[in-house]
Amino acid sequence: MTSIERIRPAAVAGAFYPDNPRILRRMIAEQLDYARGLLTPEVLARLPEGAPKAVIVPHAGYVYSGTTAALAYALLERGRGTIRRAVIVGPTHRVAVRGVAMSRATAFATPLGVAPVDVAGEARAFGFRPRTTRADAPDDILLGGYADFLRLPDDTYATSDSTAPALLLNEPTHAREHAVEVQIPFLQTVLGDDIDIVPLNAGSATPDEVGDALRAFWGGPETVVVISSDLSHYHPNAYARALDDETIARIAALDLPIHPNRACGAYPVNGLLDVCRNGLHTSDDGRTSNARERFMLRFLGCCTSGDGGEAALADDLTRPGVSEGVIHATRPAMVDRDEAVVGYASFAMWERNVDDDDGADDDDAVDDIDAVDDIDDIDDIDDGHVVDDGADRSAVLLGIARTAIRRYLGIDDAGDTMAATVDRLSARHPWLREPGACFVTLTEGGRLRGCIGTLEAYRPLGRDVAGHAVDAASRDPRFMPVTAAEYPLLGVEVSVLSRPEPMRAASRDELEAELRPHVDGLIIEDSHTGRRATFLPQVWDELPRPDDFVGHLLAKAGLPSGLTWTGGRIRCSRYTATAYREET
Repeated sequence: MTSIERIRPAAVAGAFYPDNPRILRRMIAEQLDYARGLLTPEVLARLPEGAPKAVIVPHAGYVYSGTTAALAYALLERGRGTIRRAVIVGPTHRVAVRGVAMSRATAFATPLGVAPVDVAGEARAFGFRPRTTRADAPDDILLGGYADFLRLPDDTYATSDSTAPALLLNEPTHAREHAVEVQIPFLQTVLGDDIDIVPLNAGSATPDEVGDALRAFWGGPETVVVISSDLSHYHPNAYARALDDETIARIAALDLPIHPNRACGAYPVNGLLDVCRNGLHTSDDGRTSNARERFMLRFLGCCTSGDGGEAALADDLTRPGVSEGVIHATRPAMVDRDEAVVGYASFAMWERNVDDDDGADDDDAVDDIDAVDDIDDIDDIDDGHVVDDGADRSAVLLGIARTAIRRYLGIDDAGDTMAATVDRLSARHPWLREPGACFVTLTEGGRLRGCIGTLEAYRPLGRDVAGHAVDAASRDPRFMPVTAAEYPLLGVEVSVLSRPEPMRAASRDELEAELRPHVDGLIIEDSHTGRRATFLPQVWDELPRPDDFVGHLLAKAGLPSGLTWTGGRIRCSRYTATAYREET
């Protein structure tokens, strides 16, 4: 069994947002462009630099609330290449729960692709420890040891070892819920389609219970928290604006608790406010030092469903001298004061470094990557791939990949982060600092076990290899995460890609004629549906005929394998790859 059987299909595509990928991409692009137009350089100068650590965004149909949500997502775009995981917390509109519910899905599908769920992170927060040997789990070894976790019955709560006891598993509450789902296409757009998610539905729970769930997943710069909430529902427009203005001011002031009749996502909102007020220690810790200095929550803008998508920016962003200390937005004139409307608002929260002990103890936290010690202290990065000044690229890259996997699995207990290790190694091998795009492929017994990478370079090659090695072991939606017991059985391959180059082929026949077997990797994109897929050059070993190579790639993209075309329907690019394989 693979995780393909646990992909949650899109429940509200075609209702809350378009189900056609091309139309959906265009809508999101237009709404982000609208938001960027409001967030002028003068406005941005009044906000903190960098990507927010958390956002509060609405979850209505995109035609109503998308422009307001885009204010936060346009800022979150700053984190592209750094943010790899989004913890999305919404309310329960359909199936009520007591606590904060996780699903059993290993991925959520949208028209833009599949977003893998960080199952390993969920299990850790839940207090679940996977089986680690074949003797303990002979049937589960290919399921990454988490099959038992996903088989737990509904309404099973976290173990006594968990720092978030309100966490539970409940599949029905996620089946048709839209609050989490509608955020995923925005995240896939601004952060990349390889973003991982942690989907949570917060039902009846206290602020500290939801806050503890957020703390359990807080992580470091690689994680963003997305709180999904609308404001008041179906009051006359004039009254709704007054209610919402009061709620917005209370949220900005961290005034707990917000009642669900003021914000449908009150429980998730209250959890974030609890973190802002009390810091990153769990609720029974009792320490709140410097929490308000550490976190800065800013109101960005708002609208109602009666405003035709016109968002009003916060006055302190547009009129700072006039509205100092006042949380308010100057809204457009109302078309109909008595129209029943729903209210929406966006907030962004930045986390600042504070010299205190109020930090997270999360295993996933990423330390400051610039804090590199003396490189002379660096250890051999893997007992099978010792790297020194004279090592070739193959040993360096494969060593980075294996070490990253070993640390992820807990086999190696290093004193620093993998990012810091790679940075120190880069002092010996400066080419690791150059931007690079790679794929890391894992095999077990000659069979594919995971393969994840990127086609465009957006970070140093050394970090890209380390990141995708862990991704291939833990986040390929086709497989359950790799376990420590499997590690000795794994084969590792690192493919470093050249920059993709557009091809001139205007038809399938021309494409197949232009391809260079065993040389070209191929990217195809359907301009009608937005579907996209790639094959590495290594796939030629299994599909040596150009017609088979193209046909299987079309099928991988969800298109008919026999599809023919003329003109510009299918856009094609090719690249080469240098493959570094382990000797067998």
